[in-house]
Amino acid sequence: MDKFALDQLFALQDVDAGLWERSHRLSILEESSGARAATDDVKSLQLDLKSMNSRMAILVATRDELDGRSRDLMAKVKNIKAKEMSGAISHRDFATTEAEISHLETQRSELEDAEFEVMSEIEQIEFQIQEVEQKLLVRDAELSELKAANANVRAVIKNEIADLEEKRSQLTGVIDGSLLKIYDGIRLRVGSMTLARIENGNCQGCRLKLSSVEIESVKRVLAAEFSRPPTCEQCGRMLYI
Repeated sequence: MDKFALDQLFALQDVDAGLWERSHRLSILEESSGARAATDDVKSLQLDLKSMNSRMAILVATRDELDGRSRDLMAKVKNIKAKEMSGAISHRDFATTEAEISHLETQRSELEDAEFEVMSEIEQIEFQIQEVEQKLLVRDAELSELKAANANVRAVIKNEIADLEEKRSQLTGVIDGSLLKIYDGIRLRVGSMTLARIENGNCQGCRLKLSSVEIESVKRVLAAEFSRPPTCEQCGRMLYI
């Protein structure tokens, strides 16, 4: 191995950095584009709408039930009054009949009050449903646009990844196998910047200050053939000048 081999590793490092960056962009695309927030909003609005429609169904059924009971009471009152007019009810029972009519009308009045409250709530729910449906329509349209845009971005990134993977395959095909094994081992441990330049006497990977003796030692190793590249004592990255 020689310094040229490290030059090839630098190219590989750039490719790996590009692959990581694009993979990371893919992993956060839904979040960074706002699509995930839009999806959550749409689901929340759909749940709200479902809850409101369920409540509306209950209210409508209650209104219809109250209206039916009110009509039944009205029919009973009309029937009793018709009997009074026909003389079918004796004068002696008239007072009792009037009391019954009064009781029935009181019940009907209470049912009408209850029905009015239900109708008021139905009107409020109808207005709220219209608002939610409008919000859902707008947010769903926004989500569709975001999904379409993300699909285009995703396609571009995947093409870039495919190109970088091809380039990586070409590089790994010409890099010394033992050097590549060292590179992959360090990369697995440090995650990024497997090779670190020495600039102003510092390792650019961990910022360790190297002595002049250490720097000269690195230069000597790189100037000749080596079985193992020089590495930083602190972070373990391969050093390069």
